[in-house]
Amino acid sequence: MILVGLGEAGKNIANLFKPHTKNYKIIILDENDGIDKKDSVEQYDEEPIKLKQRGLKSHDEAILFVCGSGKIAGASLRVLEALKGYKTTVCYIVPDLEFASKLEKRRHRVHFGVLQEYTRSGMIHEMILLDNKSLFDIAGHGTASNYYEKVNFFIYSTIQNLMFMKHVDPVFGKLHEKKDISRICTIGLGSMDSDDEKLLYDLKNITESSYMMNVDEEDMDNDQNLIPTCQQIVRENKNKKRETSFSIWLTDTEPHFYSIHSTHFIQE
Repeated sequence: MILVGLGEAGKNIANLFKPHTKNYKIIILDENDGIDKKDSVEQYDEEPIKLKQRGLKSHDEAILFVCGSGKIAGASLRVLEALKGYKTTVCYIVPDLEFASKLEKRRHRVHFGVLQEYTRSGMIHEMILLDNKSLFDIAGHGTASNYYEKVNFFIYSTIQNLMFMKHVDPVFGKLHEKKDISRICTIGLGSMDSDDEKLLYDLKNITESSYMMNVDEEDMDNDQNLIPTCQQIVRENKNKKRETSFSIWLTDTEPHFYSIHSTHFIQE
């Protein structure tokens, strides 16, 4: 899989995958680091981007990591053009709008809307929405010198775990196949001991949900309440008439779950 880190936030997340270069081709595009520094969003949008072809042909999927408040996010469509032919997911980080400037908010609104429209059209395979405020609530923050370090690592570890489950068969159950129009999504997570779930973006008008339960081998073999527990976790979505499914994977960590919630409705 090709991982493109666009801008400072995208770069810092993509760089965390470097220990796994056997599985990923990592491309960094930041000011004067793979892309020339520009003075405006429009200038970033005007210049075509050419990716070095070495190592790209062995991959058929890609993820673009980007936060929409920066000027360099204006290069997003040019990056997507360079990735034409790949099944590309955009991992879009929503900035903390409470402390964003008017100009940053405007950039975010434009990039957020345009990328969702491209996703609905099918030009982007999937758009994963992550809200910085929700990420800080869950992962915490560092000091002034490494404020985003915990959030960046949390995004990296979450995506890495989801990639693992995508390529390893579950030991129980099967996730339903999403509708082709359900391309806008977010990630949830929680403990198997509680049905309290935290979403990484407050996604509206959810139409489909998939749950990936992670349990240890002892619980898998001996806990007679395991399946009822999984059913209880997903029941709220069933009651809301959402297409919902779950599967179970083995883990050597504390039992927990991830979820993918999807919709075809544009988010404001």
